[in-house]
Amino acid sequence: MTDRFTELIVGLGDFLGLPLFVDKHGACLLQVHGKARIQMQMDSSQTHLLIASAAIEIPPGKFRENVLKDGLKTNDLPDPRSAILGYLPLNNHLTLHQSLPIEILDAERLAAFFGAFMTEVESWIDAIQSGRTAPTHLAPDSPPHPFGLR
Repeated sequence: MTDRFTELIVGLGDFLGLPLFVDKHGACLLQVHGKARIQMQMDSSQTHLLIASAAIEIPPGKFRENVLKDGLKTNDLPDPRSAILGYLPLNNHLTLHQSLPIEILDAERLAAFFGAFMTEVESWIDAIQSGRTAPTHLAPDSPPHPFGLR
């Protein structure tokens, strides 16, 4: 008998046209477009599917501080959010994660959530590699110029 998580992962694989499976650690790890590694697994209560990525190392200094500030601003956006940002000091990586109630998921819904999550991870990787502290779609508008000057 296959458990619900395994059914979802196999179904996601069918939906994406990829052979996906749950490994011996109870997780499924995908390398996406050669940029990001995204892991899915069940939480300890077996009620939520967790999606996570240690997306990219952030160099130390003011840049890292500004990336993390923008990450906090992003975390304050209203739901629905495709990801929650964090920081892993062990390896200086920006992390993204999300928790999805298993009872609302089927392969198609998981594919939609996974796609949005993957897009968010890639947008943060691209931004940081380009020297920006947040993806363009999240970057604050430039401050207004005094007296309306342009």
